[in-house]
Formats: sequence, structure tokens, C-alpha cells
Amino acid sequence: MPITEEQRQRAEANRLAALAKRKVFSESIINQQKQQQKQNPWRLFKCRKLCSDLTPCTHDPRSPPLISDGPDSGTQFVEKFLVGLEICPPDSFSVTPKALQGFSCPGVEECLKRLADCLSNVMPSHYTQNHGVGKACVYKLRDYDAVLNSLKNYKGVEIEKIPFGTLNVIHRLSHLGWWAPCRLAHLTDEEVDELFAKLPRKLLDALLPFQVDDLRFGLQRASRCLIADEMGLGKTLQAIAIAGYYVDEGPILVACPAVLLFSPAKELERWLSSCLPSEIHLVFGHRDNPEYLPRYPRIVVISYKMLHHLQKSILVQE
Repeated sequence: MPITEEQRQRAEANRLAALAKRKVFSESIINQQKQQQKQNPWRLFKCRKLCSDLTPCTHDPRSPPLISDGPDSGTQFVEKFLVGLEICPPDSFSVTPKALQGFSCPGVEECLKRLADCLSNVMPSHYTQNHGVGKACVYKLRDYDAVLNSLKNYKGVEIEKIPFGTLNVIHRLSHLGWWAPCRLAHLTDEEVDELFAKLPRKLLDALLPFQVDDLRFGLQRASRCLIADEMGLGKTLQAIAIAGYYVDEGPILVACPAVLLFSPAKELERWLSSCLPSEIHLVFGHRDNPEYLPRYPRIVVISYKMLHHLQKSILVQE
């Protein structure tokens, strides 16, 4: 039902009254803060960035530089970027500059230069290529605390740390002699392009642009990745594409809920033309244990429950 002119005017009057009331309330808060500042002149020095009169604060020369939005614009943005720390097996980690939302990024080369100055007291191992930003500097894990402390003292960055649980597991496995990956931590763009050339054209044409980016991300890390997209975005196709590069190097294990056992097998047959249906083995129970087969299959599809029951016999297979 349409409103009448009288109702519209009443609603507009109520809106204007509410705005006027809010303005009076805001002005009273500001006046109270000014009075408190006059009573305590040292209040401003306790927190220089919180100006009660809403005037810009004096820029601290130790802070990152301010970048103006334009010659006639009063808006200024602070230069700041994100530093991502990522494990590079077996005994290193990478330091990668990334753009930080809401801040002006000086560019990858300038970020790497600033990081080199910030971490001048730590000896880098080498440079590697990383997803999205090009180069990243690699340091030894024994220097992780030194790198982290240096970054904390530099005000122009935010740090994306390696999770404590990940570091703890790596240290424990290293002492036991179990942390010895058989592949390089990061592949170069040229090596990834060579892997792309091996992908069936049918599968490559079915991938959307964001899936191609994710596939490149996974291949750069020698398939060590977690695909955590929402449902319906093609995680299965991405996983099959990554697994397709290593299907000739050894058996591939696919674990899924028991009710979905046929689904990955069907998709594998569809997209990996190099795999015959007889080379994809489904495990429904103990009788389907791959160790009973005369020849180990190229792909094993198993439920989580059966994987728990048969994990010992599966792990001993080469």
C-alpha cells in the first residue's frame, strides 16, 4: 500500500530530528574529551595517534612513509605490506612480500629491497619463485627466530607467521630423521609450464581461470597444498589434475566418505585417459585390501574407515 504525502513528510521530519539529535550527542562527546584533555595536558603524549579534536596527528618519522592520494587530496595512505613466512622442506622457509589490503604497497622489488635491509643481520640461503609475487627469499629454519624478531622491529610490515604447531611437528620429525621430502619445495615457472604441457587438452580446457591459478599454485609446491574452496567450485577436478602429473610415479591414494566411493572413481576414469578402469581399485572391505592383488593398482579409492583399518598394510606398499 503506497504511503500518503502526510506520512512521507512525517517520516522525513523524524529522520531530520534523529540526525540533529545524533549531531548534538557527538558534539557533547567531543567537548567532554576536550575538557579532559585540558585537565590532563599529558594525555596527548600517552597516545599520540588518538587526537580528540579530530585533527591529523604529527607523523612519526620512525613509522612507514605517508603516500598522498593526489596533489589536491587530503587523503594519505601508509605504505605497508604483508610478509608471509612459509615452510620450504626440508630445512628452510621462505619470506614472501604480499600486498596488504587498505595500505599502499611499494611494489615487489621495493619490498624485497626493504626486507633485505631489515634482515641484513641474517644470512639468506637463496631466492625462489613463489605464487603471485615472483621472488621470495629463503632462510634456514634455524634462523626463524632471528628473522621473526627483525620483522617485528620493522614498522612497515605485518607478519604472517608459520603456525606454531607446524614448526613443532617439523622439529620433532627432524630429530627422528623422518622429515626428508623427496621433492623440491618450490618449482620455477618454467618447470610448472613443462608440467602443464603434459596435461590432457580435454582437462585443461575444462578448467576455469581460478582453477588454473590454483593448479599452478599446487604444482609450484610439488602438489603439497590444501584445496579448501566452497562446495561446487571444482575441487575434485583440480585434485585430479594435480594427481595426473604423478600417476606414473607411484600409486595414488584417494580417501573419501564411504557413500561417495564411486564418485571419485568415475571422475578419474573421465578425466585421466591414461588410466584404465582396471587400474582404479575400490576398497569396500578387508577382502579388497590391495595387498591381496598380484599387482598394485595405480589408483586406490578407499573410505576413511577402511583406511584406518588397513593403514599399516597400505603404508608398507612401495
